[in-house]
Amino acid sequence: MPTLTLTTQPGFTEIPDTAFDAGQPATAANLKALNSNAKFDAVRNEIFQGYYKHGESVQLPISPADAYQYQRAELFYHFDLYWTGAPPTGPLNGTPTAPSRGATSGEGNLLQFGFDIDAAIGLVNCLVSYFKTSQQDTNDGILFITTIAVRSR
Repeated sequence: MPTLTLTTQPGFTEIPDTAFDAGQPATAANLKALNSNAKFDAVRNEIFQGYYKHGESVQLPISPADAYQYQRAELFYHFDLYWTGAPPTGPLNGTPTAPSRGATSGEGNLLQFGFDIDAAIGLVNCLVSYFKTSQQDTNDGILFITTIAVRSR
């Protein structure tokens, strides 16, 4: 699959509709602005995916097209539960490869679970509770996180 590569980070420029009315000359300035707008549209929304566990922060993505560094305010997160058991001992930090699945670190039956991403700082929180004779809370769990990045301008 071909990859989009831009030599500069595009921006958006307002062009009045009348600039392209019939009989109007196609000026270099308007065509350059139109070209820049088309490039901006191609990279305005990007998606990044990876696996994370409790305590890790979702990385600030960098566009592969033009090396644009996204800020937290430009990111939206969606997660899918990959595993409720213990994650591997090493860091995941957004690896695109599915990690190995460990055994549960609590005993008994799965009682409840809760997962969250703090959007302000990208922190991943995992809480999985088990019940045998009493409730045992753990930080088990692996999330597959989709980061939706939207440039503002």
